[in-house]
Amino acid sequence: MKDILNLNRKQDFRAILQEELLRRCRKNPHYSVRAFAKSLNVVPSALNEILKGTRPVSEKMKTRLGLAMGLSLETISKIPHNKQKLKTPVAGFNQITLDTYAIVSDWYHYAILELIRVKDFKSEVAWVARTLSITRSEVRIAVERLRQAGMLEITSDGKWIDTAGQFATNISGELTSAASRKLQKQILEKSICALEEVPVEKRNHTSMTMAINPEALEEAKEMITKFRRELCAFLESYPDPTHVYNLAISLYPISQNTNSGEPNELSH
Repeated sequence: MKDILNLNRKQDFRAILQEELLRRCRKNPHYSVRAFAKSLNVVPSALNEILKGTRPVSEKMKTRLGLAMGLSLETISKIPHNKQKLKTPVAGFNQITLDTYAIVSDWYHYAILELIRVKDFKSEVAWVARTLSITRSEVRIAVERLRQAGMLEITSDGKWIDTAGQFATNISGELTSAASRKLQKQILEKSICALEEVPVEKRNHTSMTMAINPEALEEAKEMITKFRRELCAFLESYPDPTHVYNLAISLYPISQNTNSGEPNELSH
């Protein structure tokens, strides 16, 4: 098992367990919490409570389960118990902390929040899993993470409510994390699948090649951000949404630096 802490995250142990369960579910869609519990030699109901956050994890239990997942004692000792909370909303968009962003870096977290707004939405794990073509375990864990992050609420009668509002993930410089790259890679991979599988009348894939001065890039990025938000507001102004869509816009160099002859330095 890859050492999870090498992913530049500061997750609590419950999140580490969730990540490992998701990793196994992706390898085997039929993998279950019961199978995970068996591999960890723990009662399924107890593991389920830990994953949901309704049962605390003692140091002894953390060590026991961590060793069962193949983590070293040194690694286990570094896993914190508490997660960071959301920062105060700024300019109409909630700025998500790096730790929270790492937790919700899989595309389907955002898709679930948007799916709630779709006409005839059902607050059912099986329905959401079928609609988004993901596993039920992925849905359950995503919902719990969104609840912990304050982005989703489940009412007493079981109804799911999006409490995230609009939010931005402004992570740049040294905070450009593995989580950020992971999310963008997933979105681009799904875009490629849509190019092959979705009828042209239901999608739009275009590109443009241009000669530019890199000094204009910062202003160009601001224009792209403004365009994204204006387009989002326009599309969401139509009543009774029935589908969830992704929008991906790419602007990147494909030529060498003509002054030095060296390739441009690309950020990741």
